[in-house]
Amino acid sequence: MMAMRFPKNAFIKYTRYVLGFFEMLLGLRLVLRLLGANPAAPIVDLLYTLTNVVIAPFRGIFSDIYLRGGGIFDLVTITAMVGYPIIVYLIFELVNIIARDRDAEEI
Repeated sequence: MMAMRFPKNAFIKYTRYVLGFFEMLLGLRLVLRLLGANPAAPIVDLLYTLTNVVIAPFRGIFSDIYLRGGGIFDLVTITAMVGYPIIVYLIFELVNIIARDRDAEEI
């Protein structure tokens, strides 16, 4: 009986799509906060609400830098934008190691 193979390539492909989507949202958040967008505006509030969940693990590492014009240099968002690709890369490496070990077992 042949074991079901883990769809490694599909996993990597879709994980990259998800990472790209969240990086785009975080980039928009960064720009809106930098420009001092009104957080009471519905679209800005929606974006902040969605991305608050994504940046939550990185809160407390750095403090925001408040600019004169009302903008905020959001170091937490930047940390998340750097941290998540590193985490995803490490997951990909782990998947490659596991897939390599399974391929070696089948031979």
